[in-house]
Amino acid sequence: MGGISTNMKNKILFFTDGWFLNYGIAKFLQENPEHELYAIIDVADKAKIFFQNQKSVNYKKIWFLMDYIKKTNKLPDLEYLSSVEKKYKINLWSIAFTDREFHLYNTVHKFTEQEILSLLEQECKFFEKILDEINPDFLSIMLSTSHSHELLCALCKSKGIKTLMLSTSRLRHGMLISQEGGILDNKNFQNYSSKLTPKEQEDYIKNYHASKEMDEYRKSNYENHLMDRYISLLKFFFSLKSDSYKNRYANYGRTRINVLKYKLGHFIHKRYRYFFINRNFKKTLENKTRFIYFPLQMEPERVLLVSAKYYTNQISVITNISKSLPVGFQLYVKEHPIMSIWGWRSTNFYKQIMDLPNVKLIHPSVHSDEIISKSSLVITIAGTAAQEAAFHHKPAITFTDQIYCILPSVYKLNNIEELPEAIRTSLEKKVSDKSICDFIEIMKKETFDFPLVAISSDFTYRFGFKGLIMDAKLPVHKVEQFLNDYKTEFKKLALEHEKKIKEYNKQSIPFNT
Repeated sequence: MGGISTNMKNKILFFTDGWFLNYGIAKFLQENPEHELYAIIDVADKAKIFFQNQKSVNYKKIWFLMDYIKKTNKLPDLEYLSSVEKKYKINLWSIAFTDREFHLYNTVHKFTEQEILSLLEQECKFFEKILDEINPDFLSIMLSTSHSHELLCALCKSKGIKTLMLSTSRLRHGMLISQEGGILDNKNFQNYSSKLTPKEQEDYIKNYHASKEMDEYRKSNYENHLMDRYISLLKFFFSLKSDSYKNRYANYGRTRINVLKYKLGHFIHKRYRYFFINRNFKKTLENKTRFIYFPLQMEPERVLLVSAKYYTNQISVITNISKSLPVGFQLYVKEHPIMSIWGWRSTNFYKQIMDLPNVKLIHPSVHSDEIISKSSLVITIAGTAAQEAAFHHKPAITFTDQIYCILPSVYKLNNIEELPEAIRTSLEKKVSDKSICDFIEIMKKETFDFPLVAISSDFTYRFGFKGLIMDAKLPVHKVEQFLNDYKTEFKKLALEHEKKIKEYNKQSIPFNT
């Protein structure tokens, strides 16, 4: 079992993919001779050449995921998969449905039960082989965004292998490393007390407002690189498709003609849907109206698929909230502005919300700060709005456990049936300055600053590692230059990992058990 190493070195298994951050972390973490590094590399053919030839990171052993996962017509071994569920106490279908490619959002391929289970079988056998062979103490991985990430993390958790998951903290530039993505390991904050002045509190909230990072993301990844995105699209249409490309499940059905149909449809739908939004969504808020605010989650989004896997039907959630409203209140629902990138949602989706008599749709151009400040209560499935609500001295309800649930003003639902009472209780809550200051103090001590948006955007566009292809040549000298350009930042990441490793090693029992 992982968790308590019997040798002197910490065996760290890195899962490295298109984010590339874990490669930079490994480069500087290896400076400590107490660590022994391994890696699962999940990249396509061109990028694979770099990892086969690189000398910067001295991995003890590496495995290329796509060497072991193939597209196959072979029937899945249900007996084996059932044994995996029993052995590791996991539910494979629950894990499968965290993947945006397997349902709802895939526009070019409808996965069959056989295809999904065949992939899971191959991945289970691959991950089991590695974990049994090296018996790692730690798994280092970026915030999980696919079923394969979730599967590996679940197997590690069951085996007592500690996870070093790097994720955002819901504050601008804020990052943390923890066992569960986006949630602090430490739950005991009784000794945290802040003496921030009102001015210091106001400045912190202003500088670390989550909406600023969303604006940075939109500009860095889309608005500032429109031409690069078109070039990436052209490369997709004119490049040859490798066997690795065809075997990658995210590319099933992604032929040139299917992608062309989708892009043309996206172009037309986006304009028609925005015309509908402009005609039907409220652009102003009446000062005398008492309302509860529900911001729609972006789709597809990791926090919805993984953290809130049983609340992915937002129409159903909104309907249940509308049934639970006290008389005299309306529910204001706002579209997520990032949905403009994905071409908005279907007009039928919006019409179903508009049919609810006590619900109003708010135009995405209306700033969330204005809506929250005028609301009586904020309800979110898993969004940052609950955290922002506290900063506006407003109570909130969330459907899932999130980092901001440590705020006393946030009510975490245990089941949908308690929603009416939760609303009545939350409407009576008062948000104190002390609770906000204490929360800020916790964030300052438990998280750290890191320019994730800037660095990840620079990497993807510097190397053309973006769009439909997600594969590009990685010349060694250019990668070295990239790592050198952000040497300070990567060293900081490595240092934060060192802190977590020491923290977990101090525990007398495996953290995950």
